[in-house]
Amino acid sequence: MNISKFLIIEAALVIASIPLLFLIQGGIRKSPLFKNSNKEELLRKNSLTLPDKKKLIELEKNVLSQGSGIEFDSLLGDWKFISVWKKDIDEEDSFFSSLLRVFSAKIKFKKNISSDHSHKLAVMASIQFGLLTIEFSGSGYLKGKQPLLPFFLNLIELKSGSNILLSRSLEEPEEKEKPFFGLIALEENGKLLSARRQGGAMIILLKD
Repeated sequence: MNISKFLIIEAALVIASIPLLFLIQGGIRKSPLFKNSNKEELLRKNSLTLPDKKKLIELEKNVLSQGSGIEFDSLLGDWKFISVWKKDIDEEDSFFSSLLRVFSAKIKFKKNISSDHSHKLAVMASIQFGLLTIEFSGSGYLKGKQPLLPFFLNLIELKSGSNILLSRSLEEPEEKEKPFFGLIALEENGKLLSARRQGGAMIILLKD
């Protein structure tokens, strides 16, 4: 591959990674440009109702004192990012929620067969645009009764189908700097997972 093609792919990788990286780092902004049209379609298709911010906060208060009851096996599978709520704001972040759905942002949790730790997970997050997919992979684990899910993503790949066009290793952060999800609730027969990001934003995931 010549240098110009390499730089084009590198730039595409960075730009297309922005939506997922914003979520991981907690940097979320609002804009009226995107609508929530396909969110309602997804919910209707699955006969689901999203909790509002008030309910999420009530659930979180109970979790902090009593635990969520969310277990390792109930997390396994593919999850779509469907809704994002900014910290201290009662309205859903419609721009970022729509952006994640437009790019088919997903996160997958699998058993980490390379580890003896019973709560160790293989974590894969991805976004898709056309025939191209950007996939982050790494690992995480559960701790505490809430529980918390600290994780890190140490590999990023740009793929076209099963072909890897570009691959980059990412530096693993210190333990205290790793992103995490504070798991709040698993509702609607295990279909909706709500969690709080370390930056304070709340997210809702739909099991695929």
